[in-house]
Amino acid sequence: MKKSKTETAVVGGVLGENNKKISDIERSIRAALDRKRKIIMESKLYIYGQLSELFGGMEGQELLDAVTKEHTLIGKLTASGMTYDQIAELADDSSAVTDNNEDDDADNSSDDSDTNRYGKQMSFSETDHSYSE
Repeated sequence: MKKSKTETAVVGGVLGENNKKISDIERSIRAALDRKRKIIMESKLYIYGQLSELFGGMEGQELLDAVTKEHTLIGKLTASGMTYDQIAELADDSSAVTDNNEDDDADNSSDDSDTNRYGKQMSFSETDHSYSE
């Protein structure tokens, strides 16, 4: 069966229109992906700025090193069984010990807390490992 010129033109027209639609959609997808990449980069720059501010204005390798050290330390603490709440409490307690050391010297109660047991030294073990030996 031979198709007439009219049928071939109609089929060719439909295929041509569909190919154009596909090309338009592919262009739209590329444009959407470009916009997505731009938004991701803006978000990364914003996050970098926030981290830099949190770490006292550090930038570049210095900021990366500080974040890496903190991440490693927290990883070691959680691997030893500490929860994030306990780590936060430890951080809060260590600043309180440093800030209120006169109060600690005056209060010699029999409380068996780490602060009373180790004084100003922060230790993660049950024994006293003084650096002054």
